Amino acid sequence: MADERIRAWADELVACAVRRFERARRRFVRNATDDHLHDVRTAARRLHSLLEDLADVVTLEQRKRLHKIVEASAVARDAAVLRVRLRRVLDEHERNDARPLLRRFREDARSGMGDVRKRLRNVHVSGP
Repeated sequence: MADERIRAWADELVACAVRRFERARRRFVRNATDDHLHDVRTAARRLHSLLEDLADVVTLEQRKRLHKIVEASAVARDAAVLRVRLRRVLDEHERNDARPLLRRFREDARSGMGDVRKRLRNVHVSGP
């Protein structure tokens, strides 16, 4: 009896996290912005962590799929964050000198977001 309740509780936790991830994934696929990428990464990391904690309840395949999503989105998100942070700390003169680096971060972020968007179009994480 207690095992069944624990399983039902775990299933509901996973189902809720999957719904959050799917909402974030759909928003990103429709409109690939830095904020939506952040939301996808956050939802995927939280779901991945939950699945790791509940390893006896969920399949290894689900955990592997989420790990690949988190890895794939890392380059795009890192480049976007670095670009924003660098722009904030540079004054106008320094920004002119750093323009090639800022351009490279922007290109990496766009390229990475395009790659993540392609991957996420066909990825659907199912609940328990």
